[in-house]
Amino acid sequence: MTVSGLIPAVHTPLNASGELNLEIVEQQAQRCVETECGGVYVAGTTGECHSLSPDERLTLFQRWGEVVKGTDLSLICHVGDNSMPVAKALAAASQAAGADAIASMAPCFFRPDSIDGLLPYLKEISSAAPETPFYFYDIPVMTHVEVSMIELLERAKTEFPNLAGLKFTNGNLMDLQTLLRVDPERYNILFGFDEMLSAAWLYGVRGAVGSTYNHFAKLYNAIVAAVEAGDNSRVQKLQNLSVEIIRAFQKPGFAAASKEAMAFFGVDCGTVRSPLQPLSDPQRTELRQTLESLGAMDWA
Repeated sequence: MTVSGLIPAVHTPLNASGELNLEIVEQQAQRCVETECGGVYVAGTTGECHSLSPDERLTLFQRWGEVVKGTDLSLICHVGDNSMPVAKALAAASQAAGADAIASMAPCFFRPDSIDGLLPYLKEISSAAPETPFYFYDIPVMTHVEVSMIELLERAKTEFPNLAGLKFTNGNLMDLQTLLRVDPERYNILFGFDEMLSAAWLYGVRGAVGSTYNHFAKLYNAIVAAVEAGDNSRVQKLQNLSVEIIRAFQKPGFAAASKEAMAFFGVDCGTVRSPLQPLSDPQRTELRQTLESLGAMDWA
């Protein structure tokens, strides 16, 4: 299955006791189908991957594997971890769950400082799921690993045949343009900044992973349609709305606001896990009022 279109980075649903609430996963998937998304990205940054136990992540992958069967949703499981044994176990479990792809960010405690350090790490994780395409999740703002993605793709041509592409959560649009040309027949570049989707799509990206696709996929599908139609004024208008939505989430704290806002759309994912902090009642009320005043709820 080709991974393309809008791919929500789904939240990890928790109940009032802070435990996994697996009953919500089916609701999340149904919303993705109804809003014409192409897949789901499970247990990434939005999914609070490093706040989950290995067993919780494994359970989550299994549940998503069950739920996406019979749909057109691609399943990407993020397996990155600071522990290599944990990452490999999660990779193997993802393959067993039927994942269409696995992904891993760089380790963020003992960090590789070159492709020479990063490439063996990724290859070892991938070896635990040899039949499943592998994506490197480049998110330097979180991992503080800043190495050349262009060099990674070039070297992987001969050194890492299972590398299918990148989840490029990186604002370097000049590098993005080059990455799209390295080997477009082999590599799939999934863009990771919702607020710059229009630019990435114009450059040739055909798949994107983002947090606000959970809430406003209709808006982003409209942005894609406007880019493809060459309707620049509409692109600008809709992308500007996306920016204002993201700013509204950022004001009280993006992770908590993004997650708790799912309840506005009938999919209650609960709140975030410590050290992230939940919204206060006034913050939650203000967030909803802001989204309504922006007209964002018309795109729900």
